[in-house]
Amino acid sequence: MRALDPLQCWSRYEPDDSAPWNLARVAHLHRRAGFAAPWSVLQRDLKEGPDASLERLILGESTSSDGTTAAEFATLHNGLATQLGGNAEATRLQAIWLYRMIFTPHPLLERMTMFWHNHFATSITKVKNAVLMLRQNALFRTHALGDFRTLLTEIGRDPAMLVWLDSTENRKAKPNENYAREVMELFALGRGQYSEKDIQEAARALTGWFVVKNRFNILPAQHDDGVKTILGHTGPFTGDDLPKILLEQPSCGLFVVRKLYKLFISDLDEPNDALLAPVANAFRRANYDIKVPVQMMLGSRLFYDGSTLRKRVKSPVEYVVGMMRSLEVLRPTVSTDKLAQACEQMGQSLYSPPSVAGWDGGTAWINTTAMLARTNTALGLIADTGRFSPEALAKMYQAREPKDLARFYLDLLVQDGFEPKLVERVEATALRTKDPKEVVTLILTAPEYQLA
Repeated sequence: MRALDPLQCWSRYEPDDSAPWNLARVAHLHRRAGFAAPWSVLQRDLKEGPDASLERLILGESTSSDGTTAAEFATLHNGLATQLGGNAEATRLQAIWLYRMIFTPHPLLERMTMFWHNHFATSITKVKNAVLMLRQNALFRTHALGDFRTLLTEIGRDPAMLVWLDSTENRKAKPNENYAREVMELFALGRGQYSEKDIQEAARALTGWFVVKNRFNILPAQHDDGVKTILGHTGPFTGDDLPKILLEQPSCGLFVVRKLYKLFISDLDEPNDALLAPVANAFRRANYDIKVPVQMMLGSRLFYDGSTLRKRVKSPVEYVVGMMRSLEVLRPTVSTDKLAQACEQMGQSLYSPPSVAGWDGGTAWINTTAMLARTNTALGLIADTGRFSPEALAKMYQAREPKDLARFYLDLLVQDGFEPKLVERVEATALRTKDPKEVVTLILTAPEYQLA
């Protein structure tokens, strides 16, 4: 379908016999657009259909998992972040964000905040200032589903980014090309869409932008106010002119949409330009409103096609947050400091991507060390009877008998993701041991559960 008719791929999904709106597709939507959903949400959305389900993900729920309203939740967590000082440890920042992801009434917003964190990858290991990193995180959240034009403009003035890419050394007498290069290669256009001369001229336009007392500041004496030529445009450009020039390039929309494809559709195959063109064109026509390609992808026939289900490897953050949300490990929840440490052992430390290119993702998440850490995290959760009782959760949804309990956890966690023989093994384990912990362990540690 993808290779033959891109317009058909991105047309609106309407359930039919070949792609019914069933539990597998409901859970697929929540894994990709959020992290995972509890049983009550899966059942509600199964009943109400794909359009209502997607609209709720776009807009957010009215109440968070901790019982507060969405507005109260945002106010509380924004306040927690501002209380930290610049010397706060990275683990504390990670723990606060993980807690927010677990309880958020707007999982798609957090998913997109994490997407932009990886897209505009910035690490606290060099910035060395928790306040700047938290401000950048708030910037991503504010524009996560908003205006890419504004986001691209604001990230160029973001103090954490300025420090990360040495823009504070970008002076008239000696321009620093780091941000100019990365904004073209990794943030807006992609390789092969610019020349070295474009980078040099853009660096000149950006001279004089500094961080003074943790705030963005322009020093006119250090700015090169001469004429520059960038990507075919000529004028006495400043850094504020650069985003406008980048957004006018035909490759810009396509570049961002390609990364969204890897997030929502598949990170195992490389889509061609013809497939992405309808989404990129819609993105540009909408003046770079991020919701447009997001909604177009998540509501498309391609998204729900059987060939795209379980075609992404869960990142460590997706794995732990999804496990907490689907299993309703909420009161009390697991220490998010420990979850942050577990994510690090699996290869992902929030606020500390390995390079300006972010995390590799995909199959890079799966290796012997990472899989051992995933298994240990699942086993630790299941053994913590004070926080999670497999039997109690199943009984809450009327699954009392061993075979019913096995079916409940299969439907909650993997739906139709297991081969018949593995389903039989899970059911046999439930009957043999009558211990729900073994059933949940078998599912959570299976290779199929690692896929989103």
